[in-house]
Amino acid sequence: MAGRNLTEAQREAAERARRETVEQLHEQLAEGIANLDDKDAWQRWLSMASKLHRYSFNNVMLTMLQKPDATMIAGYRAWQAMGHQVRRGEKAIKILGPVTRKVELVDRATGESIRDGEGRQQYIRQLVGVRPVSVFDASQVDPPVQTPPEPTLLRGQAPPGLWDSLAEVVEAEGFRLTRGDCGGANGLTDYTGREVRVRADVDEAQSTKSLIHELAHVLIRPEPGEPYAGACRGRREVEAESVAYVVAAAHHLDTSQYTFNYVAGWAAQAATPEHGIEAVVAETGARVIATADTILAHTRPADLETRLVDAVAEDLGVTIAVAPKAATRSAEAEVWEIFRPTPSPGAQEEARRPIPLERGIGTMGLGI
Repeated sequence: MAGRNLTEAQREAAERARRETVEQLHEQLAEGIANLDDKDAWQRWLSMASKLHRYSFNNVMLTMLQKPDATMIAGYRAWQAMGHQVRRGEKAIKILGPVTRKVELVDRATGESIRDGEGRQQYIRQLVGVRPVSVFDASQVDPPVQTPPEPTLLRGQAPPGLWDSLAEVVEAEGFRLTRGDCGGANGLTDYTGREVRVRADVDEAQSTKSLIHELAHVLIRPEPGEPYAGACRGRREVEAESVAYVVAAAHHLDTSQYTFNYVAGWAAQAATPEHGIEAVVAETGARVIATADTILAHTRPADLETRLVDAVAEDLGVTIAVAPKAATRSAEAEVWEIFRPTPSPGAQEEARRPIPLERGIGTMGLGI
């Protein structure tokens, strides 16, 4: 490799340039995240996330800031491997890639090494830092990227099979899916009774969007004892409605009727002196994109985007293994959700499985 022939001074200069680039990207992120507590900016981020849902919150944010019209990104070599060439003179999009190290798995109770059935030491990859990575959008390569035509849906229709696919994930999580009265809301999630209910008197597209919203609540469960009202409830509604927007957009369902007027100030309401607005926005965004990707991993088959992301990960030395989870808003205020506020002990125990804010190496989302 050419890097092995660098002098010490050249290595130091390269390392200094890398650090400066990472610092600049972090500054971009901080400024971008600080501006996301706004309904229009949040919706723009969601639109980008629907196209790049296999990337982390930070990298979707960085892509949006550098190339707002991006639709599919990959590294130079990844595009070549797929039969495309980045055009001369195109400006790279800078994102953050993980730097990892191999760490032995140790039993926390005994301090002993964890081994497999054949006595071999088990390891995990631990994130120790990030580095700048150059990627390019599909609009920057030749020949043009051929993507499947978007389905044409009649008014009120949903993509064939989407409801059933979502229902499989609900059932895999141990919840029963029913249709019926939701007390004026579009859907209902009952953690105690382990039931998801969607109102029966709406069209197919609306019922499917409502089911995505409820499935997000199933996957992003409240902590034991967490209140069901106030700022925490507001943030959960932002998360669930945002997941619904991302998944709906990824399936080409009409998202023009979504409105995020009711989320104005949600991050400020949920923030504390110890946990500022930027942290709330970043954590919420990470949960949204992780949950949307979990759903889409089951409802959408592997496509060009999946292969490109896998190629980027391979280039970075990250192993990715994602298995599917299962072997229209109006501008007027409306009640969206009903919660049962008295979880049983069993439901409380189940609720101790929160969705991680950043998924570990071996799953999608961390660093790429």
